[in-house]
Amino acid sequence: MAKGNPNHPVVREVENQWHKLCAIVLYLSGKSELEITPADMDRFIASGAINIVVDTRGGINLTLRLVDDVEAECLARKHGGLPQ
Repeated sequence: MAKGNPNHPVVREVENQWHKLCAIVLYLSGKSELEITPADMDRFIASGAINIVVDTRGGINLTLRLVDDVEAECLARKHGGLPQ
């Protein structure tokens, strides 16, 4: 899967703030620590939903969603992240 537009403001902000997003996800999960094993990574990759969509179009809320390669590419093209 090709990476979306690296100059898109949302992409730039997520890349700059990824650690804060991880901290918020941990906080929302009720955990202060999370261990990721090689087996976890294998299951994650096998799931096929390995692309993260960051949606800010709904207003002030930030939505994170996992999608597969096909949906990720479709969304990137639709929203200007990849050439048509």
